[in-house]
Amino acid sequence: MGGIIDFDTTCPWQLYLFSFLHMFGGLFMFIVDVCKLFTGVSCIESEIVMQRIMALSMVYVGGLYYMLTYHNKDKPAKITRLSNMALNAATALLVSVVFIGNQKYGGFEKSWMHMGDMWTALILVCVLASRVSQKNTEWAEQIGPIKEGLGANCKTLVLLFTVLTLFKFLALADFIDPSKMMADGFEITAFAAWTWNFIIVLVLESFLAMLFTLLFEDESGQELLVKTIIIFTLFAAGAIYSMQQYLSDWMGLNGNALWIRLGVMVAVCLAAIVAGRHTGHSREGYESVGK
Repeated sequence: MGGIIDFDTTCPWQLYLFSFLHMFGGLFMFIVDVCKLFTGVSCIESEIVMQRIMALSMVYVGGLYYMLTYHNKDKPAKITRLSNMALNAATALLVSVVFIGNQKYGGFEKSWMHMGDMWTALILVCVLASRVSQKNTEWAEQIGPIKEGLGANCKTLVLLFTVLTLFKFLALADFIDPSKMMADGFEITAFAAWTWNFIIVLVLESFLAMLFTLLFEDESGQELLVKTIIIFTLFAAGAIYSMQQYLSDWMGLNGNALWIRLGVMVAVCLAAIVAGRHTGHSREGYESVGK
């Protein structure tokens, strides 16, 4: 790599930057009471819930893009496609920051925070745009028709996750009242409502990563995505367990229901991996998982 920043390098540093900023932001929200940064007082129940879900979502998005980037680090054509997905995600992130607004002019964020978020999102958009706009850039072709290769395997599960994530995005945006998530007696504050809207953007980002895997990845990449989902499902269950008392029964995450859902999710993912390895169209593809 020449100089401080080499825009022609084959290392997909733009995607790594995108991934690490999401993961760092999520981990930061796990350990810091961000309400004090916004409002000057500690978070109350609904704010704790939304902050935790937002932190989980950021780590999840960062993890998905990191694993896909690492898996395809030596495949420039796929990196271009993934960078294009990340560019769309970063643009959505930038627009969401614009709508948050600067507190100085009637918005929600303090001036220094809003400027920092704006510049961070803008830098992500610029560096990802530089990757997809390079001269003679290779673009990966779609692996094949979506219906091709479906069965008891990871591709079918990735298709299911992709469709469910799209419906989740639409439902959270227009059909689900965030107050339904909270147990009786807990109100949704302005900060919790803003966090909810940001979570919706993160769901869109995860959908784009899954769509890339569905359209452009072979069996090995699809299996890697399923394995990554298993890891973050276990992580999410541990994070949600400590705030169960704030959640309504409507969420289905109280008591033993959390562990039942966790067990079903992990079992389905493992079954798809095992079945796919026995019936896969390309054994070579599976043997290269994670390489």
